[in-house]
Amino acid sequence: MAETPDGAILAARTLQRVTSHNDSDTPDHTQAAAAVPHWIGEARSLISHEIARHLAPTASRPVHALTEQEITLIWAWRHTKSEVCRTWINQRFDQGWNPLGLLATLLPPDRAPLPVIDDATLQSLDALIGLDALYSRLGSLLDAPAADPDSPQDEHRARIFQALREHRSTTPSND
Repeated sequence: MAETPDGAILAARTLQRVTSHNDSDTPDHTQAAAAVPHWIGEARSLISHEIARHLAPTASRPVHALTEQEITLIWAWRHTKSEVCRTWINQRFDQGWNPLGLLATLLPPDRAPLPVIDDATLQSLDALIGLDALYSRLGSLLDAPAADPDSPQDEHRARIFQALREHRSTTPSND
């Protein structure tokens, strides 16, 4: 099924739905992972591998050139092997992808009345990128004063920055 991009998306979403009751029953994901049947772990690995294969051509393209299908593949990847997804995305950052550019691509600007980044989106971004890595990569930009909200330069990116600033300030420090 996962041999095509659409099939990989379907397989990842199906696996997530089948296994979501296991994850929600146990707040400790380490304990939940230990209780996962072997076939689920194997399915996650296989689907993750196929998603990586489908996304391989994107590594040489700029982040703004991602297609809708590729964006959906990235979002679906978090349901399989999020650590593999995080590593892959952070490698793309090391090779030239802009973290804010990826966020602007992944997060649609037309979510109103929903916030651009809510708690569920923040959890998904943690699975995809890792919040510590994201905050680290955007550190100096997040520390800079907020842009003038009346400036039409790039309202969507400004809203992403503001949401990340707010979430970062409410997140307990790991120090």
